[in-house]
Amino acid sequence: MNIAKSFVEYMEDLGYGTFGTDIFIGVVPQEAQNACWWVFKSGGSSVRKNSTGERTKEYNLSVYYRDTDAEQVYELMQEFEEEINSKGCVQLDGYDTIEMEATTFPTDQDLDNEDRVIGLLNVKIIVYQNT
Repeated sequence: MNIAKSFVEYMEDLGYGTFGTDIFIGVVPQEAQNACWWVFKSGGSSVRKNSTGERTKEYNLSVYYRDTDAEQVYELMQEFEEEINSKGCVQLDGYDTIEMEATTFPTDQDLDNEDRVIGLLNVKIIVYQNT
């Protein structure tokens, strides 16, 4: 399973939506409802590699949410940021997660061509990979 899909499952577990209905990876289909999330893989890097082959990797995801209600966009993004930056370390399915944090607070990305407000949250995920 890739990191974006595992992150989407985490969002589903929190009740933010359902993959393929109102949560998407990469692009949002034209027929999608106004209120929806999408996760975009923004790259990453190898942070450290041990001589025995274990590696620490950092992934970066951009998480977008759109809706026609600007206040709702900000409130939901703020709630999700606080969930990600909670005290505990969230474990993503298929990964040994060391750290996950929202590196920016929710930002307003203006309106799309159908007057829906788009919010953005950047997330950094650090995982341990055993050979």
